[in-house]
Order: sequence, then C-alpha cells, then structure tokens
Amino acid sequence: MRCLLPTIACCLILSGCERAPEASQQMDNYLERVGRVLDASWTQFDSKSLSQYRLPSRRERLLPVAEQRIGMLELLVESRRCQTLQQSVSQRNSSLGKVMPWSHRLAADGELIQALDDCIEVLQEDPSRKALLADLQTIATTKREELPAVFWNALNAASEFEYYLRFAPSPLPVSSATLTDQAAIDALHSLTAIGQALPGELPPPRVELQSHFQALQRSQRSSELIHSLARLTDMLEQVTAMLDSERAQKLCPLGKPTQRSQILLNVFVTFYAGEIQPYLAQVQRLGQPWQQSLSKLAQVQAIPAETEHYLHALVGVEDSLWERYQQQLSAHSTAWQDVLGQCQLRPGQPGWNNRATDA
Repeated sequence: MRCLLPTIACCLILSGCERAPEASQQMDNYLERVGRVLDASWTQFDSKSLSQYRLPSRRERLLPVAEQRIGMLELLVESRRCQTLQQSVSQRNSSLGKVMPWSHRLAADGELIQALDDCIEVLQEDPSRKALLADLQTIATTKREELPAVFWNALNAASEFEYYLRFAPSPLPVSSATLTDQAAIDALHSLTAIGQALPGELPPPRVELQSHFQALQRSQRSSELIHSLARLTDMLEQVTAMLDSERAQKLCPLGKPTQRSQILLNVFVTFYAGEIQPYLAQVQRLGQPWQQSLSKLAQVQAIPAETEHYLHALVGVEDSLWERYQQQLSAHSTAWQDVLGQCQLRPGQPGWNNRATDA
C-alpha cells in the first residue's frame, strides 16, 4: 500500500498539470500581454458558461405524432393485389417495427405512403372496393401530413444530431493545415433539402438518411467551433474593454508614440496579428458555412419551438452566439485602430512607417 501512494500522488500531479490546448494558451497569453501593458486585470474563460449552449432535453424537442392506425389493413387489403403494402404493414406491426427509431420511421413512412399510393391506384379500377379505397386515401393523406413532424423527430431523437451540436471541452485546434467540416455541412444541406421538400416529396430510403446522420457523427468541428466562438467572444470583449479604457486613451497625451505605446504595438504585431488573427480567420472560414447551414435548417417547416429557440441562440441574426462574436470582432478592430491611431502608430501613419523602416 505504501508503494502505491507515491504513484497515485504522481498521477494526480501530472493530471493537474495537463497543458491547456494551444488555442486556449494563445488567447490567455494575448489577454495577459495587453493587460500587462495597460495595467488592466482580466479573467480566465469560465468553461461552465458553455452550458447555456446545451441542447434542450430530447423530450422537449419531440413532437406528438398520432399512434399508428394501420393494423387492420392486413385484414382489409388483398395480398395478391397490394403485396408491397401488405409487406410494409406487416413490418410496421412487428415487434421491431413498433420500436424502430425515428430516423428509421421517417424512411419507413415514406415507403408506406408509396405503397398506399400504389395500392390506391390499383383499387381505383375496382368499383367494389370504394369503401376500402376511401380508407386508404384517408390514411395516406394523414401519413403525408405527419411527415414534417416525423422529420423533426428523426433529427431530434438522433444521437448523431445531438453529438454534432454538443459543445466540446476544448476549442478548435491551432493548425497550419486547412481544417474542414465539409462532409457534415453537406449532410446538413441534404437533410434541410429533405425537410423542405416534405410532404410533397417522400423521404429517401433508410440507407441514404443514415449516411447523412453518420456524417454528423464523424464531425469534431461543430462542437469545437461552439467552444471557440464562446471563448473568443469572451477574450475579444475583455481586450476591447482594455483598449477602450481611460488609461489606453491617455497612452499618448501629446499625440506621439511613447515607450508604452511602442510596447503595445509590439503586442499587436506579435500576438494579435501573428497568432490571434490567423486563428480568427480559421474560425470564420469554418463558422460561415456552419452558421448558414444551421440557419437554413431552422427554417424548415414544423420545427419544434425548443429546437428553433436553440438554433436561434447559436446562429440567429439577433443576440446569438455567432452574432455576438461578429459584433466583438468589429468592435475589437475599431478599438485597436483608435488606440494606435492616437499614437500615430496605425498602419500608414508615421509611427508605423518608421517601425517598418527600422525593421
């Protein structure tokens, strides 16, 4: 037992000293550098704040859909004339059919409606089957009307969709390579197109639907992007407040560069332009199609209120995570221009040009 204690202690120390992701280090370093020059305090990002971007519970996002009322069709439909419909109904009434996931049910409902349409077409030639024909037409109409709700239940009950929209414990990595999330973005476009086409067009087969959900499951970028947007917004807001402070505005009282302003300029060039801006560009490149895709998805008919509210909180045009980030980007750029400009250190001004000449 005594031999184990040092080992356990060593493991605890190592786990406590685990290095933060490079992107987090860069953001904290940038905050520290600006704060040191301007004698301003700053706070580390509170990862608990990410909980506000957690999906509502699955129960709150599911829409009510009427229970199946097709059990008697097996007794009503002649198998020799509507075999496909008989098979479809039998599968739906099986033990597995009654517990199929919503994503499978979306495809199955499309197959059932197609089978109903085919059977209706056959029975229209038989005057003696008018009553059955009317029942089948009523069921087909009801099933079509339910398709938008089934579509949203298929998304909201899918673990792949939930996985895609979770928030990751770390931000997007700092990478010289081009990060991509194109497969997931294409899947979102396809799912949106399917939802928009309903109920006029029937949903695709299960295999096609599953390929779209699997693409969302394989994506790491969306969850990391949510973390990055929240953390960057917090960082930009804090640095902008420092640059807008009274101390920063009095950095060059005579309108000429001072020693402290020159140090701040070095922070701007080395840490903001050298490290933060490339990362911001990467986030923008990945975030733009992500925001557009989720915004289009949120416009699909019959979206549950909780899902709509959640997507608007992420990518909406007002007070969303994406919009606050865009606002802070703009405010941050303006703050730097103002501070450097009053010291004649903005690009194109004498202080900047002299620095470039010296370099």
